Amino acid sequence: MNRRDRKVERIPKIMAPINSLEGAVRVIHAGADEIYCGVALPSKFKNFFLYRGPGASPSQVSTYDDLGKIVEYAHRYRPRAGRRDVRRVEAVLVVNEPFMSEAMESEVKDHIRSCLDTGVDALLIGDMGVFSIVKDMGVHVPLYASTYFASMNHESTEFFRKLGFSRVVLERHLTIHEISEIVNHSKVDIEVFCHAGGCSNINTSCYFYHIHIPPGIEKHLGSYFRDRERVVGPCSMDYEIYDVSNGDKICKAPILDAITECSLCYLQALVSTGVTGIKIVGRCENVPTQERYTRWYRELLDLITRRNYQLKPEILREKIDSTIKEFEGSQVFCKQKRCYFSPLFNVPYKSFIS
Repeated sequence: MNRRDRKVERIPKIMAPINSLEGAVRVIHAGADEIYCGVALPSKFKNFFLYRGPGASPSQVSTYDDLGKIVEYAHRYRPRAGRRDVRRVEAVLVVNEPFMSEAMESEVKDHIRSCLDTGVDALLIGDMGVFSIVKDMGVHVPLYASTYFASMNHESTEFFRKLGFSRVVLERHLTIHEISEIVNHSKVDIEVFCHAGGCSNINTSCYFYHIHIPPGIEKHLGSYFRDRERVVGPCSMDYEIYDVSNGDKICKAPILDAITECSLCYLQALVSTGVTGIKIVGRCENVPTQERYTRWYRELLDLITRRNYQLKPEILREKIDSTIKEFEGSQVFCKQKRCYFSPLFNVPYKSFIS
């Protein structure tokens, strides 16, 4: 069997975000193959809030005890008949703090040990300092390279393989063709994001998420973001655009924001690239949203793969269209073509002006 045949047979695993036991139960029943979460560091770092951790935030599971219950439930659950490739649901721990210092090292080690004691299946790492700590600890679970390492070619995936990572989560700003090329030339599992919150900038070089928006400024946000319970940086705000030649106001638009949101229309092409997994963004989202996103991709993946790629295009299109109708904000995102896997440096805000 050649490599292309193996790619066609592979069904990507769905990795779903959670921030609670209730969320874990619901996304697992919605069809998640893996779940991922972070846990708030206790004691002196509890109030040290950054978007990626380590303090308490809506994106984090609150306690190690809660994490233990989540892991236990995931391991006890058995996927429904027909998903022979998944023996149990795996729980992946996010330890992708954006930096490391001597002041944090001891507590981070204790934190990782406490999480490992619950039986988590893998660690998702996004910082070389954290990676160094994990290697020194002699951890014996698989290590996944976070998107915060900004891998965008097969040379970088090979670099992480040599370091000891078994999976690499690619940066969002890639096309289907680029993803396929990376999969073809990589010796590690490749995972990509598929839905929600595609950051405008290269993850590892942007700190807009660490800027807190002052109270009362919500009116300057785009209508979609104003209505969502989500951390929003200045990149998502509306700015007034004027014609420099005459001073006339043209419109208001999020000119810094090329955020992508959805890959439903591209899912069949994405499966054909041979990626090992597709990852849904949303640790900050509420439980119903986490569940809904997971269900959409489970149903579409099952539809695509059940028929061994002999699926009639009109049947798939009908299912995609019906799913998109459930997606809040779909009119905005579809009109502006805010699709994952679109060409780099797209400027979807153009449609605000045209």
